[in-house]
Amino acid sequence: MRVSLWVKKIIPGKNLLIFGILFLILIFLFTPAALVQFFCLFFIFIIIISRLYSEYLIRNIRVTRMDRELRVFRHEWVKAEIKIENHGLLPAFMLAASDMPGDLAVIRMTKTFCTLFKHSWTCLSWEGLCAERGVFSIGPAIIRGADPLGMFPFHLTAGETTKLYVYPSVRSINLKNIKGTPLGNIISSNPLFEDITRYRSLRPYYHGDERRRINWKASAHISAGRQSCGLLVNEYDAAASFPVMIFLNADISQYPKRNRRAVLERAIEAAAALCLKASRERQTPGIIIYKSCQEEDINVIAPAAFTLIPILERLSALNWLKAAEANAHNCMMTMINYGRQLSYGTRFLYIGPDLGDEAYITLNLLKKHHLFPEYLVIDEKTQLPFVPGRSPRYQIKESGYEII
Repeated sequence: MRVSLWVKKIIPGKNLLIFGILFLILIFLFTPAALVQFFCLFFIFIIIISRLYSEYLIRNIRVTRMDRELRVFRHEWVKAEIKIENHGLLPAFMLAASDMPGDLAVIRMTKTFCTLFKHSWTCLSWEGLCAERGVFSIGPAIIRGADPLGMFPFHLTAGETTKLYVYPSVRSINLKNIKGTPLGNIISSNPLFEDITRYRSLRPYYHGDERRRINWKASAHISAGRQSCGLLVNEYDAAASFPVMIFLNADISQYPKRNRRAVLERAIEAAAALCLKASRERQTPGIIIYKSCQEEDINVIAPAAFTLIPILERLSALNWLKAAEANAHNCMMTMINYGRQLSYGTRFLYIGPDLGDEAYITLNLLKKHHLFPEYLVIDEKTQLPFVPGRSPRYQIKESGYEII
């Protein structure tokens, strides 16, 4: 939750305050009638009090965005909520509150008209349909109100916004490996299969744990501020580790001109589907997003624990570059350079357009590094027959719920 700060305040009626009071003072000074002087003083008092009332409301009305960040998949609904509070002692009559949806297609947007008494609050919520993948900004909230007489209305614009990540659409993928290598790490609860060179975390000591697994330094540091002594035990990753690395070819110039953006969007959905499949199986995915041969256009997330959210955020924020001359050779060389750095047993998956037979033959050099690339090609015009002894190639469907 975050409380917004006002970045814009508009209070019309400044001329009424200045000229109105001056006019009433002149009447008061140059009119001998006591009744007229009384009404002049009375209206001066009303104008000043109304102005102070509006200023007081501005200082005590607060807006709290219930979510700092929102995450949703494409073609799903998102719900945004803001909390409007009156921290003052004076009531705020007939406040009108609304929120800016940004670039979302909002179906159920409603404004809130309410009266907030002292130390009270109300909630404004709306729903929007996330029709496009991307990173959006929701807000700011707008509050309109006035003093009880309506002489000095104010218009407040909150400074805080909510960041919305719209992930690629959820798709189904059933990818089998003819070599029997799993899609990621083999999770094992048996400590006999742990690799003591792959430190993972700490846990409390249980009866029966080996003494050599106790982390004495961490145990002493944690127990320094406590009366009782608690021992901590090291935990390690599984010895049989088969991480998966996805190479997403996001160079739009290599895709066919017909339905180019739709085809690239489908490739992004395929990459997200692989990451979700690995996460469901409690495995560690990584990704290489290739947009051009320039170093700044290559984003790499190495396979590790808790990489699903960073990968989906990168995919949601992926923008297309301007189409230039297609060059599959640069993409192939980038795959080779990054593939040589992968650890033994990594499952290397390519997603993108067809690279050509020469590129596939050259990529077989990665077998010297114990890597056997697999290719998910999105080009229905290209026939991908299975050839024994070569890396498998799969055809990505250009539409539908299933990727392959």
